[in-house]
Amino acid sequence: MVEKGTFRNGVPYIRFGKGVKSLLIFCGGPGNYLSSSMSKEFNFLGKHYTIFMVSRKSGLPKVYSTMDMAEDFAAVIRNDFNGEPVDVIGESYGGLIAQHLAANHPTLIRRLVLSMSAYRFSEEGAKLDMQFAQLASQGKTRAAFRSLTPMLTGNRVKRHLLSFFMSIFGSRILNTQNPQDLLVEGKAEVMHNSRNQLSHILIPTLIVAGDRDYFCPAELLRETASGIPNAKLVIYEGKGHEPLGKRFQQDTLAFLVG
Repeated sequence: MVEKGTFRNGVPYIRFGKGVKSLLIFCGGPGNYLSSSMSKEFNFLGKHYTIFMVSRKSGLPKVYSTMDMAEDFAAVIRNDFNGEPVDVIGESYGGLIAQHLAANHPTLIRRLVLSMSAYRFSEEGAKLDMQFAQLASQGKTRAAFRSLTPMLTGNRVKRHLLSFFMSIFGSRILNTQNPQDLLVEGKAEVMHNSRNQLSHILIPTLIVAGDRDYFCPAELLRETASGIPNAKLVIYEGKGHEPLGKRFQQDTLAFLVG
C-alpha cells in the first residue's frame, strides 16, 4: 500500500514498505510530482525499510539552489525522524541534492546511494532539462517530453515509441505542476556543481549508473567516485538514464542491508 503525505515543512512524500528502518529516496526532476507507480522500482527494499520517496516543496522562491533543497531535506530528518540517521538514495536530480546533504549534515545519513547522479550533469544534459522545464512551464507538456528524446537509448524505432508514450502519459503528470517551480529547479540544476564538497562526504557511498547515461557520462562518474573518500562505483553496461534493473537491485540491497 502506498500512502501520500506532506512533512511539516511542506516536503511531499509517498510512503511504502514494512521494514523497521527508514529509507529516504530523493526523486528526480525537474518537477516535484510523486505518483504511487513510482514506488514499483524500489519495492525490493520494502521488507527491510519503511520507504519515503520525497520531492521538492511547491511554491519555491525564484532563486533556490540544490543546497537550499538539501536544507529542506535536513529539516525533514531532524523534525520528522528525530534526527536519527537514515539511509538515503538520491536518484538523478535527487542525487545532486543528496550530495549537499551528506557533505553538510554527515550525522543525518548512515549510508548513501547515488543513482544516475554525479557532482554535476553533462552540459548537454543540463541544457536538455532546462529546455524541458521551459516548455513544461509554458504548458507545452507533450513537446517537453518529446524534447527528452536525446537521452533515450536504443534504436530509432524504440526511441520514437518511448518518446511518444512519454509525451502522452507524462503530460498528465506535469499538468499538476507549478510552472514556476519547474523553472526554479531547472535553473538550480544548471548551476549545480558539488565537486568541492565531495571530500566532505565521509559516509559509505555507492554510485551506480549506466555506461550510456546522457546526463552522467563515465568520466563524470569516475571523478565523483574518486572525490568521495569511501565510495564504490558500479557502471552497468548498455544502460542509459533509466531504471537500472536487477543488478542495481542486487548491488543496492547488498550495500544497504548486507
